[in-house]
Amino acid sequence: MTAAPGPPPPRRPRGGGAARALAALARAVPPVLRAAAARLTATAAAVLAVFVLLYYVAVACVIAPWLSFTVPGVLHGALLTATTSAGLACYVICMGTDPGTVPPGWAPDSEASAAVQEVKKSDGAPRFCKKCQRYKPPRAHHCRVCERCVLRMDHHCPWVANCIGHANYRAFFLLLVYCSAALLHTTGLLAAHALHIMRSNAEDRVVRVGPQATPHELAGGDASGHVLLHTGLEVLAALLALPTTIAVVSLLAWHVRMVAANKTTIEHAEGVTAQIKAGGLAADRLRHPYDLRPQLGPCANAADVFGPDPLAWLLPSCAPTPGGLAYRTAFDGDGGLGF
Repeated sequence: MTAAPGPPPPRRPRGGGAARALAALARAVPPVLRAAAARLTATAAAVLAVFVLLYYVAVACVIAPWLSFTVPGVLHGALLTATTSAGLACYVICMGTDPGTVPPGWAPDSEASAAVQEVKKSDGAPRFCKKCQRYKPPRAHHCRVCERCVLRMDHHCPWVANCIGHANYRAFFLLLVYCSAALLHTTGLLAAHALHIMRSNAEDRVVRVGPQATPHELAGGDASGHVLLHTGLEVLAALLALPTTIAVVSLLAWHVRMVAANKTTIEHAEGVTAQIKAGGLAADRLRHPYDLRPQLGPCANAADVFGPDPLAWLLPSCAPTPGGLAYRTAFDGDGGLGF
């Protein structure tokens, strides 16, 4: 007997190949990049525009026409490309990574063996967020902009359109490191190039502009539109780079201080109210409970923030920092940490 024929295969809609290709392309985009694109605001777009402008001016208006393909020119170009690319990667990671969400149903364990438990300042009860209607883990705070509690919240940053918390603080810190390096480099190049032009003799001054290093003689006051365009770009870049460099380097210095003490910006401003189990000295109650330097050495706080491998501290990573519900304290007997 011949088997009965099955139902005919469904017809594929026209244009299905293009739709499937677009869907496959969307799946190939890293989730952190999709999340960053979803969070993109006018402020974040302006920051990205500054990234592009400063890099273009430094390479096309300074390095290429002035230093060309000499060894210093290649080294300057490679170094600036590396720091700018790393800073841009950290910016996208910082924007696209969720800073850390309190798991549903999480509650503090009153019988836990942790030496320090954060409590309310008013009555010493476990911390509870009335807006989220859930308990707060250690170092978590409510963000009024994001309208939720964030693990180990440091601050809400409008420049990255995201909160800075447990999962993306490392990316934020590396963003400051690489942006400071790129901005200092760019500002130095712009200043050195300006001095180079001003020191040239007015009678035989030749200005090379653009990626092709086109020479223009200015002895007779010949200032073409090409020269004026690149000069204007350099002036604009300098006006942007100088105050931005001061702000970013100052912010980096502040967060170096915070990492050294294992504090967040909120903890520095508000302090930490914690209940310390019996056995601690009275003087210890005045210390920041998460500062591990007295027990584990000067690098312990950095390891607590960036991970145990110092060789990977400066490498951008798309993976969010694991954990976030418990932290080592200066009062732990064995220095252990349980998540």
